[in-house]
Order: sequence, then C-alpha cells, then structure tokens
Amino acid sequence: MPELPEVETMRRGVRPLVGGTIIEAFCPPSHHHPIKYRPPPETLFPALVGRSIRAVERCGKRLLLRLDNDHALVIEPRMTGRVSLNPPQLPSHTRLVLRVRMTQPRGNRKGAPVEHTMIFRDVRGLGAVHLLDANSCRTELGPQNIGPDALDISWQELRDRLRHRKCAIKVALLDQRAIAGVGNIYASEALHLARIHPTTPCHLISNRRWRTLQQALHLVLEEAIAKQGSTLSDGAYITPSDEAGRYQDEHRVYQRTGERCIQCRRGIIRRIILGQRSTFYCPVCQPAPRGS
Repeated sequence: MPELPEVETMRRGVRPLVGGTIIEAFCPPSHHHPIKYRPPPETLFPALVGRSIRAVERCGKRLLLRLDNDHALVIEPRMTGRVSLNPPQLPSHTRLVLRVRMTQPRGNRKGAPVEHTMIFRDVRGLGAVHLLDANSCRTELGPQNIGPDALDISWQELRDRLRHRKCAIKVALLDQRAIAGVGNIYASEALHLARIHPTTPCHLISNRRWRTLQQALHLVLEEAIAKQGSTLSDGAYITPSDEAGRYQDEHRVYQRTGERCIQCRRGIIRRIILGQRSTFYCPVCQPAPRGS
C-alpha cells in the first residue's frame, strides 16, 4: 500500500541516519517466506558493513540510502512494507536490520557513541531490498523505467505522457513508468478533487482538465505528506516513529462506499473495479464520460 506520501514519510523519518556508518546488517532468523534480496543476503549484508550513509532519498515508491561508495540500498515496500527507527524490539516479519553508528558531535567526544537501529518489516513478503551500483541505479531507476515524480510533474508533461492512451485515466495514473509515486488511494482522491470520472479515457481529457488534475494531484499528495500518510484499517502502514498516519481521516472517497460526498453533499460514493483495483468516486462530482 505505501504510496508517495507514505514513502516520503519514511524518508523523512530515517534522515537521522545520514552521516552514520553501518556497523551491522542482518535479517533475524525467520520461518516466514523470504523477500527478494539482490544480491543474496550472504553477499548483501557484509557489503553494507562499514559503509557510510551519505543521503536518504525517495524515488517514486522506493526508499534509497545513498552510500559512500556510490552504491544505493534500495528498499521497495510494495504492499505491506514499512521502516521503523529505533523500535523497542524487533517485530515479527523483520526483513532487514541496520545498526548505524553516528559520527561523534563536536564537544561530546567523551560521550558514548550515538547509534540508531533501522528495520524494514514486511508482513506479506512482497517487498524487496536491492544494493545497486551507480550504473545499475541509473539504469533501473532512470527515466526509461520510472516516470517523473508526481510532486514534480507539470501539467503539460502529465498530459503529454498520457493523452494518447485510450485506457481509463485511473488506470493510467497507476503506471509508474508514466508518473512515479501515485497508487490506488491517491489516484482516486485526486480524480475526485479534479471532478474527473475514473473511467474517462485519457485521450478525451481536455487541456483545462489536465491542468486541474495535476493541481489536484499535487494538493492531495502534499496534504497526505503533511498528515504522514494513510493508515488503513489493516494497520499495515505506520510511520518510522511507530505512529499511525492521519490522512485516512481526510479521505474524500477512498473506502467511503455508501457515504455522502463531502464535496457536493449530494452524491453517494460508489465503488467499481478498474484494472483489478477498487476505485471510488462520486457520481455527482464525477459524471460518467459520454457514451459510457
């Protein structure tokens, strides 16, 4: 489930690791189905030890720890992955543990070294952890594979990337090669705010509506980041400080089937399936395209 706001919250939550050195990397023994590691754990974990963390970044729905040897540790949360910083204990389904020792601050050289523990937990085991060198990072995370970030994309670029498609706009927004970071929750929320029906074919959307959609995307994503993402009823996502996100309380349509629309106060939220994903909309705010 983690989408751009949730992964951005993860990124901000583990920024205290920047400048530290990884002194231990491992996965606790477990009988759970393993996630994908590349290279395999017996190679990956030793390669991390002794490396310094130069930056913590986000690429779409991926979390990146930039290391001092021009490699990047890439964490893909997928459906149920999340990171935590300094948890009181290691929870079940922990897939990666990093112990990071920080450089001793000036004026405190005699004090005990500061250490952080970052864990990556994934209950369903659909996530992945990759260690990529500079060339692999440019190739796999470059523009040929991942579209521009949803927070940075202009309305003209959004239009140009999608307007020739005949598929539903909701389906197109989930294509990470076209636009990075948008998932099922925030696609439904943005389309509702933009008053565009989710089944509207991309090639029928006017310039004015592309501009409105881009503005709605930015607004929804920024709001969700400010609220530290959405924690749904399954509780799969929590912030790195082990708190629930708060944006689920602001959802306009997502998982509100049968409720009155808070935007127009007239429509009743409906649920349909598009691209095998649940999609929510208001039939009054978002009238169906002609001919549908």
